[in-house]
Amino acid sequence: MPPMPSPATLNPMGHPTATVQEALKALQSPDNAVRSASEAALGGFPLAQLLPALAQSVREDGVPSSEQHLAAILLRRCLQSRWNEVENSNPADTDALLQQTLECLLQAVLESSEGMVKKSAADAAAEVWRRKQTRSLEDAPVAIVARWLAEPELGQLETATALFRLFDRLCEDEEIAPRLTQTHGASLARKVALALQQGRGGGKESEACMTAALEALVTCVSSLPSSSTIRASLCDLAPLLLSVLFVSPSPALFVSSQQLAETFPQFFAGHHAALLELVVRVVGSHGADAGADDDVKAVALNVAVSAVTSAPKWARKNLNIVKPLLEVLADCCGRVTSDEETWSSKDREEDDDEEDRLAQEALALATRVAERLNNNAVLEMLLHICTSFLASDDWRRHLAALSLLAALLEEEHSSLSVIAHSDEVVAVCLLRLQSPHARLRWAALNCLCCLLQQEEREGSVTEHEKNLLEKLLESLHNETNNRCRRKGLQAVAEFFSNFGADDDEGPAMDPEVYAQLSPYIEAALQNAVVPLCDSSDAQTQELALAVGSVLAQVSGQHFQRFFSFFMGAVRRLLSVDFPSFLKTHPHGCSLLETAVEFAGALATAVGMEIFAPDAPWLLERLVEIQNVCSEGTADASLQATAMEAVGIVAKVMGPAALPFLPAVSPIVLARVRQHVDCDFAEAIATGNEEAGASVSEEGRISKVNITDKSGRQTVISINTAAVEEKCAALRLLASLATSVGGQMPPDTAVEWAAAVTAESRGRFALIRKEALGALPAIVNCLSASDFGQFVRLSRESLALLVEAVKENSARHVSDFVLPAATQLLQNLSLEKERKEALKGLSALGERQDAGGEGATAAEAAFSLEERKAFLSQIFEAMGRFLIPILTEEFERLASKEGEDDEWENVDEDEEEATEVAAEAYDAVMQATGALFKLYGGECLASFDAHLKMPFGALLAHEQANPGGKVSALCIFADAITFGGAEAGKMYAEVILPAALLTVCPPSAALVEDDVYAVSAAAYGIGAVAMHSREAFLARREGAIEALTRALQSPVLQTDDCRSAADCAACALLKIALLYTREVGEQSATIFTELLKRW
Repeated sequence: MPPMPSPATLNPMGHPTATVQEALKALQSPDNAVRSASEAALGGFPLAQLLPALAQSVREDGVPSSEQHLAAILLRRCLQSRWNEVENSNPADTDALLQQTLECLLQAVLESSEGMVKKSAADAAAEVWRRKQTRSLEDAPVAIVARWLAEPELGQLETATALFRLFDRLCEDEEIAPRLTQTHGASLARKVALALQQGRGGGKESEACMTAALEALVTCVSSLPSSSTIRASLCDLAPLLLSVLFVSPSPALFVSSQQLAETFPQFFAGHHAALLELVVRVVGSHGADAGADDDVKAVALNVAVSAVTSAPKWARKNLNIVKPLLEVLADCCGRVTSDEETWSSKDREEDDDEEDRLAQEALALATRVAERLNNNAVLEMLLHICTSFLASDDWRRHLAALSLLAALLEEEHSSLSVIAHSDEVVAVCLLRLQSPHARLRWAALNCLCCLLQQEEREGSVTEHEKNLLEKLLESLHNETNNRCRRKGLQAVAEFFSNFGADDDEGPAMDPEVYAQLSPYIEAALQNAVVPLCDSSDAQTQELALAVGSVLAQVSGQHFQRFFSFFMGAVRRLLSVDFPSFLKTHPHGCSLLETAVEFAGALATAVGMEIFAPDAPWLLERLVEIQNVCSEGTADASLQATAMEAVGIVAKVMGPAALPFLPAVSPIVLARVRQHVDCDFAEAIATGNEEAGASVSEEGRISKVNITDKSGRQTVISINTAAVEEKCAALRLLASLATSVGGQMPPDTAVEWAAAVTAESRGRFALIRKEALGALPAIVNCLSASDFGQFVRLSRESLALLVEAVKENSARHVSDFVLPAATQLLQNLSLEKERKEALKGLSALGERQDAGGEGATAAEAAFSLEERKAFLSQIFEAMGRFLIPILTEEFERLASKEGEDDEWENVDEDEEEATEVAAEAYDAVMQATGALFKLYGGECLASFDAHLKMPFGALLAHEQANPGGKVSALCIFADAITFGGAEAGKMYAEVILPAALLTVCPPSAALVEDDVYAVSAAAYGIGAVAMHSREAFLARREGAIEALTRALQSPVLQTDDCRSAADCAACALLKIALLYTREVGEQSATIFTELLKRW
């Protein structure tokens, strides 16, 4: 290898091509300084000189292939990062530069002897071509590909690979791609067929060519219009592809086949049986390299699953294809490779089981099929497979069945079907607790955990449940395997959690339920929790404490008799010297975290009266943990947990926590204000054009190493520990503000508000979210103690949030920006209501003070003109936020109108986009409702200008976003309710037709998914009835009929849909009361029917 040039020899003022070639050698040096100097030298050349020099290096004979390859990568990178240097130059000069560069690159594609150089030159050529101001199908790159596609032979393999790749990259131009694929799609299909026919012989070059051909085919299909006749002809390639995969089942070909199945669902139409036969063969094979073998099997399974799930409507009609696929997947779920001793030695349950990747992949794919097809018959197939597996003599099949049942229970779409057979599942699991195989016992306990997580319990405890608990406690008492003990503890915790209350009062059990379970709670404490708290296995010890925490929460005040014992345990654990304990104990942080969580649960369970003597000590130790963490001796997660515990203890103490604020506040504010380092460094990943990313942890710093296809390597270093601590500190400020409320000293509240406001503009969304979540609670502390500061901070915070709507992404605006604005507005409404109530009491002579006098904060925050401007700004910001979301949704709806319904390609990204859009509509609706409630008719002009159109469109389109329709019904109902008589005239005819169709759809019966829409529609009907008499009279009879029929619907008769029935009944009652004369004798009938049910 020739000697590497030193940095001094790289002269940017010398001949460009010679200097570039020297730099290319130096960039492959192991010496960082040499590489950096080389990159700096290249950066010194103007782009107009550098591009031709790099292109010449790619084409020139005699240059080592590694340097040619690197030159092509660098050329792409320079175009992407430095294009602005020539973008605004003379168009003719720029085109000449690009043309000169393009000629060299295309020559390399056709003439280079190295396949690697050909491919990177093709990538670079396409990038150069896309930079041209005008592009057409007559341009050189397209013409070269077109001539080759027209030839009857494939040609030299490496050149064919590069030309497939060039076609693929040219199709990345969204403007040209539809014409390019429509013109040459049929020729491409013929060429792909040639590549597949020649590739049957195997070999790396053949495989690379076939992979490139399939990738080009995927891109072609994506660019073709859905109505194109070429698409149907592409299906003729399926048998040929399958025949190749039978001979050469390589991961790369399977990955490309999967992309084809996802992009073009009907590609394998008529060939699913052959595809499944192929997958069964691949999965059943055994190679010398087990790891590589599993990789091939996993991608093969992915192809078969994608071929089915990408066209769910077709698959539901062809379940004979789905069943054997599910059987193959279920069989793979039991293919565990590690021996039991290795499995048992795993220290932490959260660590990944790398050796069981195939089983984990199969589990994920089986649940994916169930989710995507969302069909009861599919779930019954899976349950039948589990039953047959459990009847076999092979313990691995038992393991597969239990793992599959657990996975189905974890998924919302399938859990109900499994829960319907809960008695059988419990019986199966309890039987396997006697197995000699620890893995099988663990799987049975894990399945029970998943079942217990999903079940919702109310009322008394059944004998079956008592039997289950007895068996769990017996198993835990006899178990010797640490992993099974951990899972057993988790199952016990899940069981008792099920019987906890789910309300604002806390998780304590109903007294009757506690009376039934109290003997078992004592047994769990004495036989499991207390002994295992001293386990030599760290995670078992932690889980025992966690179970104690659950038992404390569900027992509530009843736990007082165990309090002294467990508080003693907490004192022992938290009285250690934290720095030395963390240094000597291998899992010290985790154990202290669990102890801190347990302490918070104890405080919540027994209440302040019992906890009072220990509260100062606990707060002092939690503050000490903060100090230790601040010195960098402990994980950020411990500090976050300790902060959460401070918030829990403060909530229990209420105003009694006030004396501790001076000790806690400085530490928390220091964590809030700490700087979060985030550094970006760029370099060249020499010789590597494949994109990828890796994450590594170094102390408190996380490093993300990203390499893009242009060869640019970006290393992002983020102090993630500081981010975690900052978020925890912000959450604690919110918790403390809520606990202490108006008794917080005004100066403290102002200081906290300033700190939180500063963080609301931070770089990281996580931090902005917590800051904006804390801001309303902190500002609200001033509503009773310092009216002037409350007004000022409310005004400034609302102005800040208007700007935040404009600056944040759509997801963030929905997630935390608009909710914060809504909460601030609701705080102002509460203050307004409080003042109005005080005025009312003063008028009645029941109060002598002047607490209700003067302007409300909502009035004082803005003058009349300022308020008008504020309303205009916030409604305009929300309108601008919604328009792109609405436009994208309606474009998707329009594009689906021409698709073959059976082969509809269900895109997960589309489903996510629909969900994101629904969240956006809801967030805007909530904020708008708060504005109308606060400012009434003053909002009408701005609402009409910016939000009437998007929400009116949602009501008008039959297929519009269901969540969006609910929001639209609510937003117009709020406008009519709080906007005065004028609002009724403006929007009654917008909402009424849609609301009546919603509560009583003409073509279908109501289903459970309609509950929220029915509630919103009933609210809208009632609003119009109350506030727009003239508009309602014309539709009165239709409204009565629609609401009556809705109330008679079987769905609204169920307990789960009671809220919707209540809303419909309220709307009907309003009509009967407000329109007695018009309704006549029918009023009595309405009252009678409602009284029968309510």
